[in-house]
Amino acid sequence: TQTDTICPYCGVGCALTLHVQDNTIVKVTSPSDHSVTHGNLCIKGRFGFQHVQNHASD
Repeated sequence: TQTDTICPYCGVGCALTLHVQDNTIVKVTSPSDHSVTHGNLCIKGRFGFQHVQNHASD
């Protein structure tokens, strides 16, 4: 499953596509045609989901 959202880490407003499998985020990408990101993400946007996954059960 894929879900489109906006990155919460700063005020730039990067577009994220969350790739979810078994109710777990497995990958984050950004659309190549997005006017801000052009398919690129900073390290927080691309890998920040691992932090969310680690603290989801707290």
